[in-house]
Amino acid sequence: MPVWIPALSLGGLVCLMIIPAPGYWGVAIGGLCLLIIVVWALLWALDRILAPVRNRLALWRDARARKRRRAIHAGSGIARKA
Repeated sequence: MPVWIPALSLGGLVCLMIIPAPGYWGVAIGGLCLLIIVVWALLWALDRILAPVRNRLALWRDARARKRRRAIHAGSGIARKA
């Protein structure tokens, strides 16, 4: 997820502090900015936690694919009878 998303939301919250929006609009804009920052942080943390699992799974798939390739070419050395 791009880094500019929470930066833009933080900028929106700072703008609300400098130029407050009246009534429901201020609550809606502030809540949306805060929600975006929290969701982005949770997804970032989840990505950091699951990255090692994803890498191990990729290595395991590569190892299985290499074993299959060897088995396919096992009979290529058979010669014809003359």
